[in-house]
Amino acid sequence: MKTIILREWGILPKTDITLALYKLFIENPQDTEFVFEADEYYFSPHEEMRYDYRISNSDPQPYRTLALWLKGMKNCVLRGCGAKFLLEGHMQVFTLDECENVTLDGFYVDWKYPLAAEGKVLSCDEVGAEIFVDPDAFPHRIADNTFEFYVGAGEWYKSTNNAIAFESEKFTVRKNTGDIYYNSVTPLGNSVYRLEFKEPKKLVAGDLLNIRHNVRIHAGVFCERCRDITVKNTTFYSCGGLGCLAQFCHNLTYQSVDFLPNNQCGRFVSSGRDDGMHITNVSGHVVIKDCKFHALMDDPINVHSCCVILSEVIDNKTVLCTYGHRQACGFHYWAKQGDDIVFIKRGNMSGACHVKANEYKLQTDKTFILTFEEEIPDEILDAINSGEEFALDNLTNTASFECTGNYFGSCRARGLLISTPKKVLIKGNYFESSGSAILVAGDSNGWFESGECHDVEITENTFGKECMSSMYQFCNGVISICPVVPKPETEQPYHKNIKIHKNKFTVSDQTVIYAYSCKNLEFYDNEIVRDNTDCAVADVILSYCVDANIKGEILVDGKQTPLKIEASNCR
Repeated sequence: MKTIILREWGILPKTDITLALYKLFIENPQDTEFVFEADEYYFSPHEEMRYDYRISNSDPQPYRTLALWLKGMKNCVLRGCGAKFLLEGHMQVFTLDECENVTLDGFYVDWKYPLAAEGKVLSCDEVGAEIFVDPDAFPHRIADNTFEFYVGAGEWYKSTNNAIAFESEKFTVRKNTGDIYYNSVTPLGNSVYRLEFKEPKKLVAGDLLNIRHNVRIHAGVFCERCRDITVKNTTFYSCGGLGCLAQFCHNLTYQSVDFLPNNQCGRFVSSGRDDGMHITNVSGHVVIKDCKFHALMDDPINVHSCCVILSEVIDNKTVLCTYGHRQACGFHYWAKQGDDIVFIKRGNMSGACHVKANEYKLQTDKTFILTFEEEIPDEILDAINSGEEFALDNLTNTASFECTGNYFGSCRARGLLISTPKKVLIKGNYFESSGSAILVAGDSNGWFESGECHDVEITENTFGKECMSSMYQFCNGVISICPVVPKPETEQPYHKNIKIHKNKFTVSDQTVIYAYSCKNLEFYDNEIVRDNTDCAVADVILSYCVDANIKGEILVDGKQTPLKIEASNCR
């Protein structure tokens, strides 16, 4: 492997290196280590660095604007040595396209003008608040009765008229506030503004608001059709969409990749705009370890595949399919020849049959034609003709997952979402998610983030009482097993073989475990402490579960008492 020290090739700190670095990558695509310095490097939008990437779980765009663009690179290392990247405007930081055995190591990433904003609550009542927004830290103006924030490169973005409130001491989401929507912003002078809430909220003077703005169009690290990629020792202080997004890849490792507010720049409750890590349609093995997440405006980690609606049977080997969600559509690579495709009954979410893909042809951003190597079984065709609704999922594009030693600090919504049939290990993590710490999800009716779980172990984790202190979608327990199954059947549960043991829970008025449509759930050898003696909720809630094995006690007011379990439609 040859080594390229950027300075020796005329690529210098404190300059815009966007195009020079791209040229260097093209000229050295294999067996190369690129060495940066512990200094600042600048990136800005250039027309030559635009490309039509169809990015999962992000807003559709005609193109993405790229900063570092790695195409077809193999056996390469980008050695950051503590380099700090400063971007301007909406850009995707790292883009890896059909790369193999590439490592990104040792970077700090931020923007000259942050892609999130903060305000401090000066006074408040239940219907509104007066806040101060620092014009130097968060350049802004008022237009159409709301905020507009400057992100550089001549770009202004309107507030989405919602915010998240954090306590000023621990920087955790204020209990029972969740999403705060407001109708209008009234200037009061000296960068002080009055927000009028859409519904009552109980804030406290001194609280810090993360004021959401801009759009979800770029990732921090985007990988497509890559294999054996490692990202490590890298911190993102700001991000204009999903943090690390990988799709149609094989074998990924993220180690010591942090999403944190940049305190030195006066930011305490804002880092990324959306999810920290989004792993979708990925095969092989995914490892996320020793990472830190705080003040993200969506879930720190989400691992799933993408299912689609079966819209029409063209012949006994060919179907027309429709992408179900506007932020996950138009993929060029949803299936390839030989992939294992499963037909899913959308009512009870059971897998009805498996066939091998032969050819995938994208028609529009929403529809595609899929042909199979063999004929669709007659019983499936009969069910379709009888009005049964089906979805399709690509099981080849699913991965085993290892999540260890991570810190899930207080962020908006849930902590960790998993929907994959391969083996999952969640071990030794710390959770203080404002919603559910872990959501075992899966659906083909709403988000279309599919993947029934067959083998999940959750062990040696610590769940703080900050977990599920505010309510968001699917947050029914600190651990919420909550797939979207419109017509559940006790005889055919969706998730299977989930083992929860040797964990520590500290709760107040939260349900510890909620399980819906699950078989062989085990819960034992867990330490549970409740600090609210008047809590009326059940400790464990089961619905449409089969063969659940729930053991243990809960410590309340210094006394061990049996777990309060509610069960319905179980056996």
